Amino acid sequence: MMNLEMAKKILQTGVKKAKEMGKLCSIAIVDDHGWLVALHRIDGAPIPTAEIARDKAWTAATFRRPSVEVSQFGDPKVPGYGFNVQNWNERLTTIPGGLPIWKDGHVIGAIGVCSQTPREDVPFCQNVLKDFFGEERVLKPKKRIVQKKYGRK
Repeated sequence: MMNLEMAKKILQTGVKKAKEMGKLCSIAIVDDHGWLVALHRIDGAPIPTAEIARDKAWTAATFRRPSVEVSQFGDPKVPGYGFNVQNWNERLTTIPGGLPIWKDGHVIGAIGVCSQTPREDVPFCQNVLKDFFGEERVLKPKKRIVQKKYGRK
């Protein structure tokens, strides 16, 4: 479970790494429901990066997948999909840079980073999590547990 202590440590890891790289960015950490736990905008980072980082983290946590993968839900050609990702929620984004944080097969939170380019944000997130947890983090668990709420036995 994501808590303030863990979120602060992940932020410290990210801020240290960003400063080493000379990266101006914002880093957001949310819990498993997408609620903001911690946010840091590095001095000199553009002001909008803070909100965008939060949006990326929210999207990754609530959808249980990297923010960039959420765009598939907006494809009306995919069965069962097709909601309008542009107007669905003010926090929803499909910009790369939001990753869920998995522990023991469950999402405990998410990290969102917004810097100069979204292309740089995903590897940065991965490296922050790798440094914090001391291991390579997978983007999603090997096997998703699917719970059927509806259907026949």
